[in-house]
Amino acid sequence: MGLPALALALILSSALLHALWNVLLGRAAPKGFDAGIVGYAVGWLALTPFALIRWRVEDGAWGYLALSAFFSITYFLLLNVAYARVPVHAAYPVARGLAPVLVLLVTLIAGDDVPAGAGVGVLVISAGIFVTASGANRRSVLAAAPVALSLTCYTIIASRGLASVDPSTYLWLSMTPVVLGSVTIRLLTKPRSLYAAIKPITFVIGLGSVAAHVLTLAALALVTAAEVPAIAALRETGILFVIVLSWAAARGSVLSWAAAPGSADRPTARTAVGATLVFAGVAVLAMAR
Repeated sequence: MGLPALALALILSSALLHALWNVLLGRAAPKGFDAGIVGYAVGWLALTPFALIRWRVEDGAWGYLALSAFFSITYFLLLNVAYARVPVHAAYPVARGLAPVLVLLVTLIAGDDVPAGAGVGVLVISAGIFVTASGANRRSVLAAAPVALSLTCYTIIASRGLASVDPSTYLWLSMTPVVLGSVTIRLLTKPRSLYAAIKPITFVIGLGSVAAHVLTLAALALVTAAEVPAIAALRETGILFVIVLSWAAARGSVLSWAAAPGSADRPTARTAVGATLVFAGVAVLAMAR
């Protein structure tokens, strides 16, 4: 049968939350570093009691946690750099579309068996996302590609490490270095800019980010190594939610606060085709054997 129903529900919910906090972080650019730092700190604090209550770290897990912490730091830095250089609607599709393809390639190179249907689903979803992003310029691709690489490394490592660590504990520990390090450095260098970033929007960014990651890790904990590429691809359906948020903002709805003035794009025929491909890929993954 295909992916477990619970894993499917968890990863699609994660995609929605991930799209929301990325749109908000993009709105905070070019001061995204301060918003990101505060948001990560808020999410880390909110996650702390759950991580401690559910604490489970077995022998041999610390190597995975150290690597995940490293790629968590690189992801945070590269994402903020990308959003400072190009709009979120240009960088997000490229970063999220490239990641599942890389995960699939790494899984195949590692020798894990991947169902043919799952491979097709991954490629169809990625094709849909790239169609949506086909108008992106070279600068967008160059800014987003490193983000996809760091995300791929984190996903592969976490899928292995979660066998011996609780998902909430795993995320909390992998976030700790980037949160404590970035907050400390900012307090020593630009404390006023950090305090200025403490706003309702950064609380939503932080809570949304942590919730999305917890849901992703929970989904990864429910699947086999061969199903990790499918989870990685389904997570990237968040681009559809980005499109919906942009469309709602362009219409001047209650979601207009989620996009910077003049930055929201109305959906085009290209995005409609891309969305159709993405949902087709989701259907293939759901039925993959």
